[in-house]
Amino acid sequence: MANLRLVRCRSTPDIAKLRLTLCVVFIVWGSVVEAQPGLPFPPPASFGLAPPVIIPPPGVALPPPGVALPPPGGFTVPPGTVAPPGYVNPVPPGTSEDQARLIVYKQIQTMTANLTSELERKYSFCITDGERERDEVFGFGPDSPFLNKCFQDTDGTISQRLCGMGEVKLYFSNIKDLDNPTPNLNCNATSWTLGCEAGWAAAKITQGGLDSDVIPVRNILPLPCCEGFFCPRGLSCMIPCPLGAYCPRAELNETSGLCDPYGYQMSQGEELKCGGADKWADVQSSEKIFCPAGKYCPSTVIAYNCTKGFYCRLGSTKQERCSQLTTCSGEQLEKENLTGVGGLIIAILTITLLLVFTCSDWLMDIRKKRKSKARDLAQRQAVERISGLERWSKAKEAAKRGATNFSRKLSKGVSRKRPAYDRSGELQSLSTFGGAPSHFSPHGLMGTRISEDDSFHAASIPLSPAPLDTLTESSDEGDLYAPNPAPPVVIPDFPVPDDNDSVRKSKDGSLRKSKDGKAKKPSTVSEIRQSQSQIFAYAYGQIEKEKVFGSQDLEGGIEYGTQMITKMRPPIELSFVDLSLFLKGSGKKILSNVTGKLSPGRVTAVMGPSGAGKTTFLNALAGKATHSRTTGAVFINDKPDSIQSYKSIIGFVPQDDIVHGNLTVEENLWFSASYRLPVNMPKCDRVLVVERIIAALGLGPIRDSQVGTVEKRGISGGQRKRVNVGLEMVMEPSLLILDEPTSGLDSTSSRLVLQALRREASMGVNVGVVLHQPSYGLFKMFDDVMFLAKGGRTVYLGPVSEVEDYFAGIGLVVPERINPPDHYMDALEGIVVPPDQPDFDPKNLPVMWMINKGYNIPADLSAMAAEFQRSGKSMKKPKKKPKRNTTFFQDFWSEIRTFVIVKKDSIMNSFQRVENKSGRVTPGFFSQFFIIFRRLAKQRFREARVQFQDYIILLMAGACLGPLSNMKDTTLGTGGYFYTLIALALLVMIASLRTFSNDKLTFWRESASGINRGAYFLAKDVVDLFNVVIKPVIYLSMFYFFSNPRSTFASNFTVTLVLVYCVTGIAYICSILLQPAPAQLWSVFLPILATLIISVKRTGALLTFQYFSYARYANEAYVIANAANYRGVWIITRCAVLQGQNYAIDHWMRCLIILVAYGVAARLIAVICLFTSNRSKQK
Repeated sequence: MANLRLVRCRSTPDIAKLRLTLCVVFIVWGSVVEAQPGLPFPPPASFGLAPPVIIPPPGVALPPPGVALPPPGGFTVPPGTVAPPGYVNPVPPGTSEDQARLIVYKQIQTMTANLTSELERKYSFCITDGERERDEVFGFGPDSPFLNKCFQDTDGTISQRLCGMGEVKLYFSNIKDLDNPTPNLNCNATSWTLGCEAGWAAAKITQGGLDSDVIPVRNILPLPCCEGFFCPRGLSCMIPCPLGAYCPRAELNETSGLCDPYGYQMSQGEELKCGGADKWADVQSSEKIFCPAGKYCPSTVIAYNCTKGFYCRLGSTKQERCSQLTTCSGEQLEKENLTGVGGLIIAILTITLLLVFTCSDWLMDIRKKRKSKARDLAQRQAVERISGLERWSKAKEAAKRGATNFSRKLSKGVSRKRPAYDRSGELQSLSTFGGAPSHFSPHGLMGTRISEDDSFHAASIPLSPAPLDTLTESSDEGDLYAPNPAPPVVIPDFPVPDDNDSVRKSKDGSLRKSKDGKAKKPSTVSEIRQSQSQIFAYAYGQIEKEKVFGSQDLEGGIEYGTQMITKMRPPIELSFVDLSLFLKGSGKKILSNVTGKLSPGRVTAVMGPSGAGKTTFLNALAGKATHSRTTGAVFINDKPDSIQSYKSIIGFVPQDDIVHGNLTVEENLWFSASYRLPVNMPKCDRVLVVERIIAALGLGPIRDSQVGTVEKRGISGGQRKRVNVGLEMVMEPSLLILDEPTSGLDSTSSRLVLQALRREASMGVNVGVVLHQPSYGLFKMFDDVMFLAKGGRTVYLGPVSEVEDYFAGIGLVVPERINPPDHYMDALEGIVVPPDQPDFDPKNLPVMWMINKGYNIPADLSAMAAEFQRSGKSMKKPKKKPKRNTTFFQDFWSEIRTFVIVKKDSIMNSFQRVENKSGRVTPGFFSQFFIIFRRLAKQRFREARVQFQDYIILLMAGACLGPLSNMKDTTLGTGGYFYTLIALALLVMIASLRTFSNDKLTFWRESASGINRGAYFLAKDVVDLFNVVIKPVIYLSMFYFFSNPRSTFASNFTVTLVLVYCVTGIAYICSILLQPAPAQLWSVFLPILATLIISVKRTGALLTFQYFSYARYANEAYVIANAANYRGVWIITRCAVLQGQNYAIDHWMRCLIILVAYGVAARLIAVICLFTSNRSKQK
């Protein structure tokens, strides 16, 4: 066969009127080259063969020049062209134009369905619902104008020009390099017809449906691509443009030689002209097909300018109305200006925060003043009643003496048969008033109720049916003038509220009926005392009675109705035998063979020089010596029980004044009482306990003053020390241990503290106090004293009244005008030497005490004791033994060993539980949760200034990062959230460090006193939820409106909310485990590292690490929320962006769940750290 070449012939004007003509001329050039067998079409040049001949398929003849096209409404194979076997014309001849359009529309629907299914198959990570996506991308109807126009422009051959499934797959397989199309049957290196050019399409001449994977032959009737369609280069077929695209016919730019607006260039040739749209891909490579910004395209061939008051983004199908608060004054706006909305939100938030900041103290002062007014009124009335009671008692005493004298005179003058009745004992009993003294007055028994409005309701109850001094006639056998025994005094309960429906006692003690006529029993004391004024009246009445009647009545208890004012505490006697303490790891002995006991009802002072082990001794008794190993025996009430079993009735006052600085004095005491007093104690009794401690420690004038912190000055140091003591006294302990409670106090304040401790001892409390050098007056207020020498050895343990005699017996006589405690402390330090003992050594004093008491002498003191017993006097100072030299590695190994042992014991002790043998049931988990929650809410309310600063910083960060976010449509805003991930996480984490860092010391103390650590953590976390919710709103109020992404505010808020929740939990871990300074460094480092991992190119191990970063899931959620709003023409761009980031459109909820899981996991780790870290300080 001859070598053939296809030559285009120039069309004549007459032929052009027939719309399309092909002129084919075969010219013989050379030798014959036959096609390779088995190939459906000639192979490309890459096969190494000679250039093949492009010939029509077997049985198909090309139409000769000059053949006219069929009329609209039908398509026939051109004359001379033989249809292949089985070929069926999709639009048979004679079909009406409307039916033909409907057939074509159905074919287009089939083609778009194939296109969407291919997209869904290839890009399943960005398309979840194919039907919905097809409606959003190709949702045009059969009457669309561009379909009718294309039907006319192609003379009904539109169905022959649509791309089949095979061509669609070929297009999307090469979508990343559309300028270099993949060779195929119709367009390759040896066959490149006019239909293969960009923006052109040809009709197919072989059979094949649109859903067939076989690429049909397209080499006849090439035409420019219809408006509303795009024709890719190298495919020679048409695909409908998606909604949001603008696909008009291209026009040649004479200057640039390009086809505008698409920018492609046609091949050289006079017969060539610009076609239609050439490609649809991501916005960066095919932006020209997108509906321009500032315009909207309801159809793919129509573009309207945005009108005033509306805005149109790139690729819009309709114009969006601007918000009322935005400024959309111009036309063709790309986006609305939300700066005004942001400014308004700034103003609203600022005003709100300022109101909260300025009014928080004012609101709390109103409540405080109202409560203080009711309290002061109750106190004043109680004082007045007790004063009247005292006057009445004096009047009774005078009447008693007058009646006695008068009776004696009458007895002498009238009758000597029977002596006058002596009423002194009876009157004496009345002087102590077995009832409520606050209800007595010279005129009778007054029951007074103080209502909430400070008004009074009083009912006078006669003291007795007859005056006390009335003399009546006796019986026939007695003296006519002998005094008649007084009737019993009626003692009422606490006054019942003056309510018309309540039942009260009448004057004769009977029940009064209510309105319904039913008699009711009087309410109990706990039921009656409900109002605040009534509770205060009860509490101050009891306190004033205690002041009047003294401690002798307190010991026996004074009845008030059916209640006991005070009662003896459960006794705890601590006895110890050969108690010694050794440091773990090093084995250093810090307490040596201490024997003795601390008795209930007595105040014991523990004294000694620095380093003598005073605090260590009391820590060992209280079960707080966790870093040491204890030997010997400790007995509680003569039983070898663990001191932890009595934890709920043991109070320990640390040397440091650890109190809540942002709470008032009364609030600190109330909180301690709320979770440590018995759960079944009525509120009125709780108020009584708190008020009694406030009065005993002289804290009344400062009860409403905040304690103060380092930044904010509060009460004085001495007052703070007394509050520190009151926190333990208010829980009514049975064993109270105090570490230097008088340090830093003046003599008056120290006396107040000791008087309060003696009052506690009078109720059976075992009180142990560590002191340094008290004055002689304070020293005599103690019942017992214990002196410890250096090395933790006992020098003396016994009554204070006998200490001078004991030391005088061993040669330590106190000189005149010298304070005995100071003299003994100097002797223990070796400063004072007795005149008659020049070789006096204070190390001999413990041996003297053991010999004196008959205790066992330890092995290290046996030689000294034997020599002392032989000589009968103090011994010479022994020679010091040389210290043992150790190497650096030995010291290092010793430190490591000590650290491991201590940590192991700390972790083992963290989860140990002991049986509660104290008999006191304190509030449970949920009760403590609500108690702590109320306290924390009050503290946060008072920290309005700090919170205000945090919010202002977030506002500034959002306002600055919003314009810098680079929220471009070309990238779907993927790069706009990296700054947010860093800045928001950093600011939130640093602020969240205050949750636990600021309260570490108070938590350790409260945990040691029995607070539920789980309830404490949960309350802290719940209180922080306010910030977790409000901070995203504050930040997004600036960032969202200045960056203006396509995602909704609600979706951005949801992602930001879970992000803040996640990083807050991470901040908890840092604040619990680390000190404040390193915790802040980690809070800065972690957000930056977590964000940088996902922002750089991820390969190798970095690709694996990014899946452990919370920032990866937060950024994915932000991007997905934004990408979900890019529809229609944006679908390929959306898929390309998500594929590049390795994200999936249906992972939004999964990302949120992962972030929440991170937050929960971080909180669980924080709880474990709270239970295990610094465990020794929580005992």
